[in-house]
Parts: sequence; structure tokens; C-alpha cells
Amino acid sequence: MHRFRRFLLIALFGGALTACGTSGQDQGNPITIPSSGHGGHGSAAASDTTTVTTKLLDFAPEKITVKSGTTVVWKVDGGISHTVTTGTFTLGGDGLRNSEQPDGKVDMPLAKGGEVSFTFTEPGTYSYYCSIHKGMNGSVEVTG
Repeated sequence: MHRFRRFLLIALFGGALTACGTSGQDQGNPITIPSSGHGGHGSAAASDTTTVTTKLLDFAPEKITVKSGTTVVWKVDGGISHTVTTGTFTLGGDGLRNSEQPDGKVDMPLAKGGEVSFTFTEPGTYSYYCSIHKGMNGSVEVTG
């Protein structure tokens, strides 16, 4: 099913799709692939939607806290494609990632002008990054 969604995204957005996030350490909790939606920034109640927007080469907000059951939507604001890839990474002295270890839970392309979403059902901290842009990192903390 995940491969079908990736194919569909590529077909809909014409190829070079990618999305990014904020820094942190992954706790190994599962993410369920989900519904799309729109919402506000920051914390959200269960069954709500929270939006993270790419601003050039940053995620805004970079770190969010949501309740279990919340759908997080990543939207591109600008003309640059990204990825949203969960896993761990290390940062160099220049603030850029110098190593990445994707965990295979989330690896979605985010095309310029597009959006992707996931519904977080398990508490934990989920680190994510843009596999294209070494300075784009983020995290989602999911509470019970």
C-alpha cells in the first residue's frame, strides 16, 4: 500500500517530490499512513490536524507536540521540493547532517506546492529530515 501511495504521489506531482522535518532522536514507534487534512501549528487535540510548512529550507514549526490520533500535514510553501524521512541523524559543527539512518517508517516525497500527511497513533518522539537538504530536520512528539 505504501508503494502505491508513493507511485500516486509521483504521478500526481510529476516526479521530483520530497518532504522534510526537524531534528531529534527516533523512539521506534510506528506511524500509520493516513488521511490528509489542514490545521494549525503547534499542539493539537486527538483527531485534530496540525500543519508543518516548509519555508525555503526550514520546517515551521521545527518541533511540534501533538496528542495520539493527530494527523500531521507537511505543506510546501515555496518552489522547492523536499522529503519527509524518519530516522536518526548526526549533525556536524556547521549544523548540517553528516550522517543519516532512515528507519523506513516514513519516507515520502513532498512536491513543490504539495502536501503529505501521517496520523500518529503511538506516543513517542519521531525525528525526521529532508533527505535532499542537509539542514532540514524536525521532530514530532506524540503524547498519550
